[in-house]
Amino acid sequence: MTTFHWIHIIVGAWLAFVNFMPVLEEGMLMINNAIIGIIVAIYNAYYLFAKNNTDVKNKS
Repeated sequence: MTTFHWIHIIVGAWLAFVNFMPVLEEGMLMINNAIIGIIVAIYNAYYLFAKNNTDVKNKS
């Protein structure tokens, strides 16, 4: 597994469990999820478009 996969596991676990832990207020949960979602989208776009790095390659 690469760093790319580990970051997705950590971020996914945070998004899943933060809703059940009393670490953020209710309004902050929505902001937290939106910010983390934007970060993940930018990170994925960077890997897909800038690095042209995907796990699945076309066999031409």
